[in-house]
Amino acid sequence: MWPGMDPELRRQLATIRQLVSLRHRTPTREWPLVVVRKYDALLVVREWPDGSLTAYMMPPRDTQHDKA
Repeated sequence: MWPGMDPELRRQLATIRQLVSLRHRTPTREWPLVVVRKYDALLVVREWPDGSLTAYMMPPRDTQHDKA
């Protein structure tokens, strides 16, 4: 990256780079934490071999079967 690049943009690009590299790996642990009824979603946290954590939301299993 060239000098003078916005530090916030650098941080965001580094985060994207890290998430793309995790895409091809298997998480060490995964915890389905809580159903968020307001959004009809399940919050899931993953721990990766390097110790980093990621979180995402997905439809609850009940909802997935109802829509199929």
